[in-house]
Amino acid sequence: MSPSAFQERLRAGERLLGTLVQIPHPEVAVHLASQGFDWLFLDGEHGGFGPPEVAATLRALHGSMPCLVRVPPQAADMLETVAACGADGIIVPHVDTAAQAEAAVLQVRGRGLVVVQAESREAVANIGAIARVPGVDAVFVGPYDLTSSLGIPEEFSHPAFGTALEAITQACLSTRMPLGIFRMTAAEILPHEAQGFTLLATGLDGTLLEAGARGLLKALREGGHSGQ
Repeated sequence: MSPSAFQERLRAGERLLGTLVQIPHPEVAVHLASQGFDWLFLDGEHGGFGPPEVAATLRALHGSMPCLVRVPPQAADMLETVAACGADGIIVPHVDTAAQAEAAVLQVRGRGLVVVQAESREAVANIGAIARVPGVDAVFVGPYDLTSSLGIPEEFSHPAFGTALEAITQACLSTRMPLGIFRMTAAEILPHEAQGFTLLATGLDGTLLEAGARGLLKALREGGHSGQ
């Protein structure tokens, strides 16, 4: 799929299901891509995806799967280098102001989508201006950092988190700005779809690997003596 095709699906409000990839080996992304996700979130902030790993993974995928790459915060040089690798888009963390969003758009220079992360109290206060920046293609909520910024780390049922999320949602929906969010499980993320979030990232490669191994071992241990 071409970057423009993925952008069209995003702008049309299609439900786009993705997962985080933090293990920087192309084979991991290739295996996940074959499972039917709509996109992959290659993580260079908390995972090991620098420009060489991004380039190697994109080569291994042969354009078969849209990939958005998150760069480390305040990494202008890496942002430009990753944009040149040919990913479908860049996810820019900790965008707290419209000026920071504008700077990201200038650095990407049309080489893929620009997805800015709203994950702080300041970003919530400025979300109306951020959502109106030309060249920003989506706003993506980082719930873990957002709850930490609000002083309620990982308290996702806290009213303050709900209020912040509502402010982001209303500002983006009013400007027809696509909304994204990460949650660890399907049960956690599905309610956000009803709120208007369409760029959905659920789970990550390491936890999926652990869950598969754990389920296999559980089945083996529970059934190991069934024939005696």
